[in-house]
Amino acid sequence: MRKLLFSLVIVLLVGGAVGLAMKQDSGYVLIAFQGVTIEMSLWVTIAIIILAYLMISALFKLMWVLLHPNSSLSKLTGNLPQKRALKGTIRGMLELAGGNWSKAEKLLTASAEKVTYPLLNYIGAAYAASEQDEHERSKELLRQAHKTSPEAEFAISFVQSQLQLKQGHYEGALATLKRLHKMKPKHRQTLKMLVTVYTKLKDWDALQELTPVLKKQGIYDDSNLLELEKNAFLALLEKLRFRQKIGQDTAGLETELNGIWKKIDTLDKDDELLVHYASALIDFGNEEKAESFIRHSLNDQWSDALIAVYGTLVDVSMKKALSNVETWIRRQPDSAPLYLTAGRICQRQKLWGKARDYYEKALQLDANSDAINELSKLLQAMGDIDVAQDLIIKRISHNAQHTDNLPLP
Repeated sequence: MRKLLFSLVIVLLVGGAVGLAMKQDSGYVLIAFQGVTIEMSLWVTIAIIILAYLMISALFKLMWVLLHPNSSLSKLTGNLPQKRALKGTIRGMLELAGGNWSKAEKLLTASAEKVTYPLLNYIGAAYAASEQDEHERSKELLRQAHKTSPEAEFAISFVQSQLQLKQGHYEGALATLKRLHKMKPKHRQTLKMLVTVYTKLKDWDALQELTPVLKKQGIYDDSNLLELEKNAFLALLEKLRFRQKIGQDTAGLETELNGIWKKIDTLDKDDELLVHYASALIDFGNEEKAESFIRHSLNDQWSDALIAVYGTLVDVSMKKALSNVETWIRRQPDSAPLYLTAGRICQRQKLWGKARDYYEKALQLDANSDAINELSKLLQAMGDIDVAQDLIIKRISHNAQHTDNLPLP
């Protein structure tokens, strides 16, 4: 407001001064050319000169606009198609959100070439084409997106990987995701999608390699990460067992098993996995290592499931094994599987009476213990027929597994 008032004051002062000058002396200008004479006052001449200057300037500006398509006037005249394209883009996005795939694709594609930044149009149209199972058309639209916006390669490739996953093209999705992971190793959604692809392709080795990165980046919570590692380990172990069945050398399988176990990051405290690993060591012929592994694990953290595996060991020092078990009994006096294991170790050393005592103690703590199987056979062999028959009747209804390799008197 102050600037406007100041400008008005200046105009009034200048106008007043000019008017005063014109009143005092109007001046005189004479122009003669080839017999033509023009007479006028000085102020009229000045006014004509100013008007002519303005008209010539306007003419030059008009010529500039017409000769340069990127001029302001050209932009002004091209604004209407852009507005229509923008409106079409918005309508296309709304149709896409509403699930009208065909209409969305048409609107977004039609307006793509007329908007300032067509990337979103092509990506949206690619989604719409994919939902119509027009996969080749979807790929072509993504290629157009990359052509118009090469700087957005990561975003375009990410969309491509999502569409490949949705279409079940897991090998192609894996190649795309690996490229994305190389570009941005910490991208959370890329890592999650890699987990999905590796699981679908049953590439458990790659999944196990990825788990430390998942933990470092906090992609999953502890329970989900544990489940992920567990599934990968069990699947790899199942492959090793299958190769054992078809006759592959167990020494090589054990080496692979140990390599897999060393890669485990969060499972060394999980009872189920400890049992699987120890049992696999036994199956692959290394009971000495299995005994050492179980002993150290139990000293670190007690597990009824793991002590049961300890009772299946045969090719180890039974004397040392019994000493270990009796030490654990003092620490875990209420563990039925521990007494069952103690009874089996005593039976292998032909300590019949001691084995019987341990079996009976196991049954006192757990009536459904496998000790019922071992004790009934032991008593029958020792001549305690009546007691053995009672246990045999109970054993008939008890379907638990038992060992058949224990010596009898």
